[in-house]
Amino acid sequence: MTYATVDGVDGSSSSRKRRGWVPIVVGVLVLLAFLAAGGIFAAVSFFRQNLSVGQGVDENTAAGEFDAVYARFPGQQPLIELVDEVPQLVAERASRTSAAQSLTTLHVLAFDRDDGELARFTAPFWLLRLKSGPIRLSAYQQGWDDRGVSFRVEDIEKHGPGIIIDVKERRDGRLLVWAE
Repeated sequence: MTYATVDGVDGSSSSRKRRGWVPIVVGVLVLLAFLAAGGIFAAVSFFRQNLSVGQGVDENTAAGEFDAVYARFPGQQPLIELVDEVPQLVAERASRTSAAQSLTTLHVLAFDRDDGELARFTAPFWLLRLKSGPIRLSAYQQGWDDRGVSFRVEDIEKHGPGIIIDVKERRDGRLLVWAE
């Protein structure tokens, strides 16, 4: 005596269909894990290539480095100035007509007086262009407020090559950001 079964009644056909999706889901998860690990590796290697920190730097050497940057842009005023310890966009610089030269690199030079460290960081300007909306400067420790200054990447491009911000703290050190 033979019994006829309908597909799915004994569970054989539907369980095979469900088991077919399991390897696909696991494969997608493994692929996403590899992509995440690759992204983290790429970000770490990018920062290691573009960040250098010099140890044991005295104030005179650091001042020479900052002066060398200012020598590239003689007589230029920063796009963002500190007025009464609050950052403010310099209106006359931000309202200028667009610069003819396209910006390619954003540079950061920072000196920590306490540790005697001079850090340099460079980033391609296209990375900054990916930012949509305004850039807001804030530093809770210094008392800066998010509403203190807000600007767009277009303001930096309009400003053209030159100094974006120069922050001098007597006890802490100095930070200089410029674009080329």
